[in-house]
Amino acid sequence: MRTSATRFDGGGRRRWPRFFLDLDWFVESNGCSAMGRGLELTVRGAKLPITCSSPFTDEVVLHVSLPSRERLFKARCTAAHAEGRGWVLTFVEVSPDDLQLLGHTLIGEFGVLALPERPSRPRRRQQEHVISES
Repeated sequence: MRTSATRFDGGGRRRWPRFFLDLDWFVESNGCSAMGRGLELTVRGAKLPITCSSPFTDEVVLHVSLPSRERLFKARCTAAHAEGRGWVLTFVEVSPDDLQLLGHTLIGEFGVLALPERPSRPRRRQQEHVISES
């Protein structure tokens, strides 16, 4: 099991960690397509291991062969090329059924690690109450 827990800009931790799954996928954009095996997924997006630039536009459609599913998972996404690290896809439109199946798949494979991190809140300083004697 491998997770990616850092942001693309190198700062802090991401709320939704990506998990590597050895699944078949293909992506299409602007009349071009690419396919492969293995990608990093979260319920918010994916990272494809395509390190070279390509003719993808900002809008792509990702298809993934999830386990125990006859039909392919499908998500409309925005895409950004992370130099030397692959294509980062952010889901824009996913059917509720596909999103639920993706969530079940991630939790089934990785357990509670697939759940988002709770946002950290600054600790409140406890005020000392001073009782004056009269």
